[in-house]
This record gives sequence, structure tokens and C-alpha cells, in this order.
Amino acid sequence: MDTKKGVEFVALTKEEIEDMIAKAALAGATVAAETMEKEHRKAQKELKDRRLHNTRLLLRNYRALKENCTKAVYEREHAEKTTAEVIEDLMSMKASDGVIVNSIKESSERTSIIISHVDRMLDVYRMYCGKFGEKEKRQYKVIKAMYITKEHASVAELARKHGVSKVTIYDDIKTAEERLSALFFGINGLHFY
Repeated sequence: MDTKKGVEFVALTKEEIEDMIAKAALAGATVAAETMEKEHRKAQKELKDRRLHNTRLLLRNYRALKENCTKAVYEREHAEKTTAEVIEDLMSMKASDGVIVNSIKESSERTSIIISHVDRMLDVYRMYCGKFGEKEKRQYKVIKAMYITKEHASVAELARKHGVSKVTIYDDIKTAEERLSALFFGINGLHFY
């Protein structure tokens, strides 16, 4: 080694250099793969969060949207988009809640397709819950009373009616929203980890 002026020279064999390069490449690839996996998980979580958020929006605004459909004047036979296309459009919106709801209200045709889809999936959810125990049946009844029926019921009223705590009603709502998200948005509404 030459140590003049603080510089060191090290002699390496070709094999040692190739081994160092291979180790560095492996380390770099590992970090890149981990980063990509982390980004993928983050994107999946954001997508699931957006779907759950949109499910909540649909439920919270169901009564107004349903009324909008009944008062809309248009020809359903001329519908250009399928339910799947309308749902995909809904999922691609990233604007504020108000903009999304106003956008849906402005399009009678789109609103009708969405509400029709939501109604069918609520019916599927009702049948699903009917096959299980009282807890699942209550979850459906809670969602229906909170968002679907003409008269809105409060959490406190539902807790009294079903003889459970408010926390249980909130849990019922959360569970129902997650299940409905999967029904509203298909397999992409599910979260696999």
C-alpha cells in the first residue's frame, strides 16, 4: 500500500471485484424490491381507503340520490355506460366529497345506474346477512335504518331498539360498510394481505 498524501491503494483480484459487484447489485436489488413492495402496499391501501370512503359517501347520500333518480327526466334505454364503467368512473374521482356528490347528481343517467347497482348489492347483502346469525341480521338492519329507509335513525335510537351499546352499533356500521364496499366495487373492494 502506498500511503503518500493520505491516499491508500488496495490491490484486488478480478474475482474479489466481481464478488463485490455482485454483493452490491444484490443489496441494491433487495432495497429496490422492498421499496417497490412498500409502494405497492401503500397504493393498495389508498385504493381500499378510497373505495371505503366512496361506499360511505354513497350510503350517506343514498336518500338524496334515490330521490334525484325518481325526479329525473331522461330515457334509460339510451344509457351509454355499463354499471361497471360508471363504478370505475366513480372510483377514479379524487375530488372533494361535495364535488363527487354534485357530479353524481348532475348526471341522472349515471345516478340511476349507480343507485340501481347499490340497490341490488344491498339486496345481496340482506340475503347474505339473512343466512347468518342475529349479529349479521342486525348489521343489515342498522345500515338500512341509518342510510336507506325514508326516516333516518340515530345511533342512540338503534342501540335502544336492538338492546346493544352505541359502540356495537358503530361496529355494525363499520363491518357493514366494509362488506358493502366489496359488493359495490367487486373484488377490488377487498383487501388481501
